[in-house]
Amino acid sequence: MIIRGMNLPLIVACVVIILALIILPLIVSYKAEKKDKSNKNEWDKIKVYGNKINNKTREKY
Repeated sequence: MIIRGMNLPLIVACVVIILALIILPLIVSYKAEKKDKSNKNEWDKIKVYGNKINNKTREKY
């Protein structure tokens, strides 16, 4: 299956690069999700944002 003329280090380097491109975003997103300690779901975030906007509006009048 190995194409003639391609040496082993080139193939290994390509495999490592492909694995890095797959695994790196997974690690970054996992750390970002773990960093968010509030662990609120989307509806709770919307509720908090809505209350914030309502309070700003009430202060104007």
